[in-house]
Amino acid sequence: MRSLAMVLSLAALLAAGAPASASGDDAGQPAAHAPSAHAPSADAPSADAPAPPQAAARWCAPELAALPGDVCAFLPAKAAPGPRVLVIYLHGVVQPDSGWQWAQQRGAARAGARHGVAVMMPRGRRGIGPKAMEDWWCWPTATAAQATHEDALLAEWDAARAELERRAGGRFDRVLVFGFSNGAYYATSLAMRGRLPVDGYAAFAGGSGARYLERAGAQTKARAPIFVGWGGKDPAHRDQVALAKMLRRLKWPSRSLGKPRAGHAMTDDQVDQAFAFLSGKRGGAPAPGRGRGARAR
Repeated sequence: MRSLAMVLSLAALLAAGAPASASGDDAGQPAAHAPSAHAPSADAPSADAPAPPQAAARWCAPELAALPGDVCAFLPAKAAPGPRVLVIYLHGVVQPDSGWQWAQQRGAARAGARHGVAVMMPRGRRGIGPKAMEDWWCWPTATAAQATHEDALLAEWDAARAELERRAGGRFDRVLVFGFSNGAYYATSLAMRGRLPVDGYAAFAGGSGARYLERAGAQTKARAPIFVGWGGKDPAHRDQVALAKMLRRLKWPSRSLGKPRAGHAMTDDQVDQAFAFLSGKRGGAPAPGRGRGARAR
């Protein structure tokens, strides 16, 4: 099995976001987080390469289910024992009509298969990206974009989740949000504002300890645990180090894992540690169960 790090390193090189600034806008208007401009590595696996141009119009990889709102979904052939778990995976910045999102989706599906959990992969919005990439697919990390798009996004996730539960034959007991790169910055924002009734978050190669997030987190009572993962060779990793420190200052249930030799990617080990922590294993405290039967709000 190809490692998740290899799959998502390719996606990162093509589509994911190094931040535009280390701290965002302390007035509460964080800048969008811009993608890296690197070319794909020469030894990247061809099976996980971007889709050919003629197939790029399809948002979901062909082997994945398509739910309402162009939300993609994966159901494992064999679910893990215990509570039924759903991961909502938030992608990095993606250029329209490139097919770059398929590598990220396939990496997320592989993680779901390894851990026996369902994965739902919603799509961001266009028109809110960073300079020179304004019309790329990304997430509303800025307050103004959240005011315009967030309610519709979360309603879209609710509708897709309801359909996935219908297809899966039952409700999910636990819901986790995993964000990669730009998706991790947005996942961090959602967590700090207590915006979703979920059981935990994981931020990979993204998320920061900006002051506007710390102020929001200090006022949030519903504190779902957060796992933070980064690579030491990622130019933006200081943002994630700052996030881990901020969470400790807030006494927020959290765990972090930096991989000194990793770049802008999420590694198998980081994903394994995130699942372990958010399920309460290896000394990690389980989330407070806010996702059981709950919907986004």
